[in-house]
Amino acid sequence: MGKSYSLADLAELAGVAREAVSAWDTEGRLGEAPRDEVGRRVYGFEQAERAVALGGRSVRRRISVVNQKGGVGKTTSVFSLSAAFAERGRRVLVVDLDAQANLTSSFGYDPDTLDKTSEDLLTDEKVRPEDVILETAIEGVHLVPADIRLCRVDVKIHEMFMRELILQNKLRHLFQHYHVILFDCPPNLSKVTINALLASDEVLVPVETQSYSIKALSDLTNTFSLIRQKMNHALRVWILPTKVDRTSALANEFLGALERAFGERLLPSVSIDPEIVKAPMFYEPVTRAFPSSRAAREYARLARFLLLPDAERDQQARSADRLKPLD
Repeated sequence: MGKSYSLADLAELAGVAREAVSAWDTEGRLGEAPRDEVGRRVYGFEQAERAVALGGRSVRRRISVVNQKGGVGKTTSVFSLSAAFAERGRRVLVVDLDAQANLTSSFGYDPDTLDKTSEDLLTDEKVRPEDVILETAIEGVHLVPADIRLCRVDVKIHEMFMRELILQNKLRHLFQHYHVILFDCPPNLSKVTINALLASDEVLVPVETQSYSIKALSDLTNTFSLIRQKMNHALRVWILPTKVDRTSALANEFLGALERAFGERLLPSVSIDPEIVKAPMFYEPVTRAFPSSRAAREYARLARFLLLPDAERDQQARSADRLKPLD
């Protein structure tokens, strides 16, 4: 069952007063909504999406989630954010580019049984996104799945013309159809990852506070700067601390170092939370399986921030309170 919304919920998504949403509803601008057993209207994803559009909040985001190191919460972040974005009335396309296909499996698909995947999209000029995109159990979220054949994509596309722009060129006509396109990248800077970066306008780097260094992160962000210089493609970079244990002195010390090094590019952290591990067992992100858990609320907060109009987001990024942990 999809999420249901109150008029107050729709007003919050649209960034307007509840009275404005009520007027839209009376005028029929929110579209037809079913009624419950006592005749009250039940607002769903369609009404949420329309409220977002009527409120002028339909910003578009294309975000690559990248880290050369595995196990830092990259796929978990894509999975959780896709649901959090959809719950805010946004249409989302998630593109699994990792040969391990953990994101594909998280959505309940068996990669070995799929007819076409992102490998075909990258290597076969005749394959269109529409040939590969799958529905998911999360209303508003579509998936381009992955499989093990992605391991050999770099070799297959090596001689292809404009090989770094394959994804950008194939997905371009969908950029306005989806509010958010999320790329789950492999744990390397392969041609596949470069394709994702050039199809994106932002990059999110999850980093585990127990096992990474500021230098390693700086080297990675320098790579993004090289892409701007060599390919004339600017990326806005965000650093996302994950699996954070606030009781650990080492973790808090590292968070402080991250803030000093990256300033406004540092996002509020996601806590270590056992519910994150449990959620995929139900083929659900933590935001749906355990919505009241700390990690779910933190991903929901992150989704709200990333979806803000640019001017509001820039202002919030400069706020002194932005990194405060949730209660």
